Amino acid sequence: MKDLNEVFQEITPDSYQSIQTQLQNRNEEIVVEQPKKKRKIYYVLPVMMIVLIAILTISQKPNQVIATVGFDVNPSIAIDIDDQNKIVKVHPYNQDGQKIIGSMKLEGNDIELATNALIGSMLKQGYINELKNSLLISVTGDNQEKNEQLRMILSMHIDEYLKDSQIQGSILSQTVSQKKDIEALASQYQISIGKAEVIQELIHKNNRYTFESLKDLSVNDLNILLHKNSIDIHTTGTQASESGYIGKEKAMEIAVNDAKVSQPTNQHVELDYDDNVMIYEVEFVKGDIKYEYDIQASHGKILKKEVEEKKKNHTNNQSSSQKQITEAKAKTIAMNHASVQNITQYEFHKDDEDGQLEYEMKFVSGQYKYEYTIRAHDGKILDYEKKDMGEIKVTQEEAKNKAFQHANVKATQVKNLEVELEKKYYEVKFEVGQYEYEYHIDKINGQILFHEKERD
Repeated sequence: MKDLNEVFQEITPDSYQSIQTQLQNRNEEIVVEQPKKKRKIYYVLPVMMIVLIAILTISQKPNQVIATVGFDVNPSIAIDIDDQNKIVKVHPYNQDGQKIIGSMKLEGNDIELATNALIGSMLKQGYINELKNSLLISVTGDNQEKNEQLRMILSMHIDEYLKDSQIQGSILSQTVSQKKDIEALASQYQISIGKAEVIQELIHKNNRYTFESLKDLSVNDLNILLHKNSIDIHTTGTQASESGYIGKEKAMEIAVNDAKVSQPTNQHVELDYDDNVMIYEVEFVKGDIKYEYDIQASHGKILKKEVEEKKKNHTNNQSSSQKQITEAKAKTIAMNHASVQNITQYEFHKDDEDGQLEYEMKFVSGQYKYEYTIRAHDGKILDYEKKDMGEIKVTQEEAKNKAFQHANVKATQVKNLEVELEKKYYEVKFEVGQYEYEYHIDKINGQILFHEKERD
């Protein structure tokens, strides 16, 4: 912390010492006459007090904030600066941000010096390393030219600092215009404006993403998704590190071993985000069968698999002349293939695909959801999917009744009922009279997460 003499020197650097000398040698009184009473009144005014009051008044005047610089890794910190790039105030957005700042007194220091201190703290505490090498800089302010200059200077400065620390960093940087919708989202989800801007860009590019699902991702994971979705953003250094995950080759190996095939063709692996987890999307073909897998990126767990046989053309005459297996037989085929004995939430319907009758069914066993497509004339499995849904405590029937109760309707009034188990909830849709209803019922505690009623 600076002492008072240093404050004086900054405020009046050329006159403080001379004022102090004059005050020490000065011993006089100021005389003020009162002409009405024809007599003199003497007021002794300590000049030192006047000077002190003036200086303190000036020193207490707050510096004007002309820009805000945000730093996001997982810790999120915003720094207000003045026109001399001196720090006016520091704002930690989360507990990790407060941990990075610690006991450091950054106010009054130059932004580059403070940046060194913050990045050094992030390195020391393991928030930036070879496994997580990404950092986001966001500059907000009215002077766009100065914002851009500051963005460029800080991104290059941090890149050099990380290289000196033997880290190949991936520094994302942007200037952010002040938008009420972005500010509202940042406030709602308690994240920085810069991170809110990046998430909004991802949502606009990929409608599978939601703000709720992306808000807790690290900047390194967001950086991976930006690259995957071909979103342009200033990047200094290298690409986001994927070293914290099992890798594309390992993901392909896990899927191929599960499928029990060798030398598949048309192999494709991509790192993505779905159902609140980073996954490898794996695809390959063996013969006439296409395989698709979702592999958990961190531990290699199979979250979803789908097998689809390429369909051959069939005529209606061929389909009608062939003997068809029963629904019960198709159900047995599916359950035997899934190696399950007890199922719930069973659904079945028939479909005519290019003149070929197919049975489509869904069911749940344990924490897995299964979907099968079975050819009706011989019981061959054409397509199947197994998806890990996590813990399920609420039944389909309970979710449906919860929605009916809230909508104040009876089951006999309902038409076109659909109940679908999603990752976190049951999606319940139905019609009553001229109205369409949609509910999301939590699959763990049965709470209503979302509901909507619209006139048809």
